[in-house]
Amino acid sequence: MTDQALAQAVGLALTGEPGTVDVSAADPLAGLAASGWSPERILAHAQNARASGEVWPHPVPEELRRLVGSARLFAVLQQVQRDLGVFGRSAAPARARALTADERRLLSEVPPHHGH
Repeated sequence: MTDQALAQAVGLALTGEPGTVDVSAADPLAGLAASGWSPERILAHAQNARASGEVWPHPVPEELRRLVGSARLFAVLQQVQRDLGVFGRSAAPARARALTADERRLLSEVPPHHGH
């Protein structure tokens, strides 16, 4: 688990683009700012992503998440969101989609204790 990998994971989660953070910076926001991602740019990107139905912060690939530790990544992302003033804001709901066959089957089943 390296600080460079953590910085890369945070940068990817906040911008959706790999390699967007200066890993030598003292903290993730400073590293992103040094790479051209000011807090204002990050907030505009987050707003655009949510408005188009995307998830923000963006998902981080499992390999990178495993390398840095999911709990550590989550904690850093929460702190960055607090620093940006967006922690706890509601996310855009997921886009409507057709149910899968398994989901339809589960919805049609009635538990035995319902007496049907």
